[in-house]
Amino acid sequence: MQTARILLKQGDLLYRFMRFESSSDGSIIAIVDRDPRSKRGGAELGRDGNFEPLNDASDKALPSTRFSIHTTGIVHRHHAGKRVSTHRIQPIYALTKVSLIGFVSIPRIQRLDPFDATKDQHTVAACLEFPDPSEDRISFGLEIGPKPQTPATFGAALNYEVYSIMVRLVPPPVCVPPHMSDHFIYGGIQVDGKVEPLVDKARAELNFYQQVHGAHIPPFRDAEGAYIFLAAVRMAKAPELIVSFDRPDLSIEAIPFPGGLQPTHKVRFWICDKGGRNKTADLRKHITSIELRAEL
Repeated sequence: MQTARILLKQGDLLYRFMRFESSSDGSIIAIVDRDPRSKRGGAELGRDGNFEPLNDASDKALPSTRFSIHTTGIVHRHHAGKRVSTHRIQPIYALTKVSLIGFVSIPRIQRLDPFDATKDQHTVAACLEFPDPSEDRISFGLEIGPKPQTPATFGAALNYEVYSIMVRLVPPPVCVPPHMSDHFIYGGIQVDGKVEPLVDKARAELNFYQQVHGAHIPPFRDAEGAYIFLAAVRMAKAPELIVSFDRPDLSIEAIPFPGGLQPTHKVRFWICDKGGRNKTADLRKHITSIELRAEL
């Protein structure tokens, strides 16, 4: 995964605010970038605009809110390690409008965790600077739209292959009860009943990469350095990979996907040299032909 961050700056201090982890299948996770902590006394903003107490009343350190935005357009919101809501937007490779993902309200910037450049690594970061120390509550909307986008209010946009993620200032909740004044407040879109995607996961992944590369999708590398090659269409069974190289010492080793999955639209493999799996060098330039074979 690639990591991007939104940082908030106040005076000479930098704070972590949002972290985004993009996956090789086109999906992205937006995380409120705080260390795990107790949720005792917390609440969420409900669909009626009222604050609803969180059910967890323990002092156990639990992860912060996150939004998983899938290539299919399904959006899950997780809080304290549990899925709390699901809604649907357009598939993210075919966005035609800006869609709201969720809402984060912080009691004051100083409640965020400080940014430590020695351990808080990222691929890219955007910094929002607030000139004067303030005790005021600040609220942000999280949005996604077709690339490129400019936030409608003060904020930042992160541009990916075919979409933009935006974090921007929005009005605070109309009335925050006194007992909630020092709490983080999260909200999302809540719908009744089961939410079905407009397209299945395999088709969404193929469409995403065809949107980026066209009909001929080159092999790419995942977060572990292994290679992935996609078919033009889904096949009836897991396909076989046929590769030729311009070096006689090179060969391939097929490897399973995490969880033992056997997709019918892609394969995962290492390129091996005489020393075995070569996990450091990028050997794609030595491929002279590559194809997937299986029954349609």
